[in-house]
Amino acid sequence: MRRRPVLQASACTGVAAVAGNAFIGRGAMAWFRSLTAPRRQLPLPAFLAVGALYYGVIGYVLARSIDRRDARSTAWSLAVLVGNEAWNGVFFGRRSARAGFVGLCAFVVPLAALQRSVMGDARSRNALAPYTAYVLAYDLPWTYRLWRLNPRRPSGTGD
Repeated sequence: MRRRPVLQASACTGVAAVAGNAFIGRGAMAWFRSLTAPRRQLPLPAFLAVGALYYGVIGYVLARSIDRRDARSTAWSLAVLVGNEAWNGVFFGRRSARAGFVGLCAFVVPLAALQRSVMGDARSRNALAPYTAYVLAYDLPWTYRLWRLNPRRPSGTGD
């Protein structure tokens, strides 16, 4: 892979990580810790590890897409980056488990489209598949259960 696509993809994922995580301050983390957790919730360090792996995987897929001049996969990779950061904003910014679940349902659309768009590139397909499976098999059920266990915001206002 050429150097320029790697630098471009790294810049995109770096900007996305900083922008999206701007919504996760001490107050947002205190709110998150105050929620009733689903039985199968990962510990916080595991969530952080998944997040770090996510940025690496999306950066890799994006770099390969740019390098192959695959406009469709590049666009879907960027849509996934934006969608993930929007989810952070909705979930942590609004402090709403319901909005987190609805946002994740919306996020699945570009993620599935990206997975489909890289089917012809075995390396990207194989790198992205475990994350896609994680979102479908863990994140969706987890956010649904989190919402059902926390139907209202702690302040007493409805979601």
